[in-house]
Amino acid sequence: MRISTPLMERFGIDAILRQQAKLSKTQLQLSTGLRILTPSDDPSAAVRALDLKESLENNRQFQSNIQAVRSRLEFEDSVLAEADNVLQRARELTVQSLNDTLSPSDRRAIGQEMQQLLDEMLGLANTRDANGEYIFAGFRSDIVPFAFDGTRTPPSYVYQGDKNQRLLQIAPQRPMADGDSGFAVFEDIPSSSGANAITAFGGKQSILNTLYSLTQALTGNFTASHGAVLGTQDRWSGIDYSGGPVTFDLAVDGGPAVPVSIAAANYASADDLVTAINAAIGATSLAGTVVAQHRAGFIEFVSVTAGASSSVTVSNDSDGVLTDLGFADPQSGTGAALTFRDAADASLNDIDAALQNILDTRASVGARLNALDQQEAVHDKFILDTQANLSEIQDLDYAEAISRFNIQQVALQAAQQAYVKVQGLSLFNFL
Repeated sequence: MRISTPLMERFGIDAILRQQAKLSKTQLQLSTGLRILTPSDDPSAAVRALDLKESLENNRQFQSNIQAVRSRLEFEDSVLAEADNVLQRARELTVQSLNDTLSPSDRRAIGQEMQQLLDEMLGLANTRDANGEYIFAGFRSDIVPFAFDGTRTPPSYVYQGDKNQRLLQIAPQRPMADGDSGFAVFEDIPSSSGANAITAFGGKQSILNTLYSLTQALTGNFTASHGAVLGTQDRWSGIDYSGGPVTFDLAVDGGPAVPVSIAAANYASADDLVTAINAAIGATSLAGTVVAQHRAGFIEFVSVTAGASSSVTVSNDSDGVLTDLGFADPQSGTGAALTFRDAADASLNDIDAALQNILDTRASVGARLNALDQQEAVHDKFILDTQANLSEIQDLDYAEAISRFNIQQVALQAAQQAYVKVQGLSLFNFL
């Protein structure tokens, strides 16, 4: 077989280029420390490496979420600890105020300190985090959760946040709440005070209104309560009555039951629904005697008058309104004329209930913090094992690579020298 000079040249150059490519690849592996530079180097191992890298990124994100949740929960726990201290001091003052040897001026002096405790509690309930978000406002973290509303009947503190908890994923199938709503912590406190406290009807009481009731009683400004009824259905998101007007009966201060017709509409919020109910009441003989309002989405009817003769009764559920709003048929609530001891005893019981609720919330926070520690340890172990598996798949064996590099370097040098020798094989050299 004849081999032309150009063919020999090409064979020699191809051999040199092949050896250079092999040497260059090995050199790149040594510089990066990776065995797999492109998927074509080992397709199955490359796919496995991509899966492991994705798992690592997911778990690192879970670890980041754990840190964020832990930071917020630890901050919440510190705020709750301060709230517990405020309530403990309020309880001490309440017990002290029940001493029958105290004069009205002595109780007013205690009331001044109680007002300071109330202001401190309001500040704690409206605490912001480092990002400027209100930690007890639920999803509405840009809105002040608690505020005093002097236009309500009676004037009282209201919750303006929502009842939601923000959840972060700390594992593939494990969300974790990074806080608690102000409604659950400060507002939705079981109470047996009834007519002996401000806005305690319905078996629930706010910590802030408990301290407010006590402050007003200590200063002699709370001597009678309003008759009222509170529904048990949360209508924060409103209700659809677009199918037609609905009617129920309302009686105030022992008077006759008067039909109240709510106009047909799709009410998007509790505020809209309350506005419509008050408009309906205003169109009847009850105008100016009773007001509809809501406490964090729960509808209530309150008599404008106060004292033992003050009362509200709802009845006639033929259109299902009472069921929709969470009232019995009928349901009544009466006010009361109060002595200081009545109000103070009621507030003492409500403070004990509030302390228990704070304790329960702190226990929940502590349980979540423990769960975060355990989950973090699981992720640390997983990340360590995954990194080890990934290293076995893609990391370079330096001893083998260096030996291969030396062999390939010798092979390249041999190819280059052979090419030089072949180039010298010409008949012209012998003429």
